[in-house]
Amino acid sequence: MKKLMLLFVAIILSINVFSQDYQKELLEDIAVISEGKYTATDYTLLTLADGSTLQVKSYAEAPAANVISRDNFVTFFAYITIEVLNGMTEGQETTSTDLEEIIGNPDVEINCFMNKTGVQIEIKGPEGTNRITQKWSELMK
Repeated sequence: MKKLMLLFVAIILSINVFSQDYQKELLEDIAVISEGKYTATDYTLLTLADGSTLQVKSYAEAPAANVISRDNFVTFFAYITIEVLNGMTEGQETTSTDLEEIIGNPDVEINCFMNKTGVQIEIKGPEGTNRITQKWSELMK
């Protein structure tokens, strides 16, 4: 009975610790306003099924006035990052871990630049740099 009670207490304490971590994460601002721009940066460690890893730095920026709302900025940043990561690892089983900072240099960089005309997505990796540019009118069809 004593072991069962200790197990129960351990489970309750671990749930409380995890809920505090999530609360901290929920309170963090994804988008920061600085020098008239929204900016957002995210660091991810992808672990592939074979045990290899990729560090990914994702970054986005957009004017903070009269172009895009903060909510839409965060939505596009998250959507674009997820889609690029899914495209990179298509057909592979992966685990994703958030990092507070990159360890050394990122293996892949995803940069997203938004302005009143449209959006440019830049993907830098070991094989070079690829850019996709679209006008808002095309993207929102």
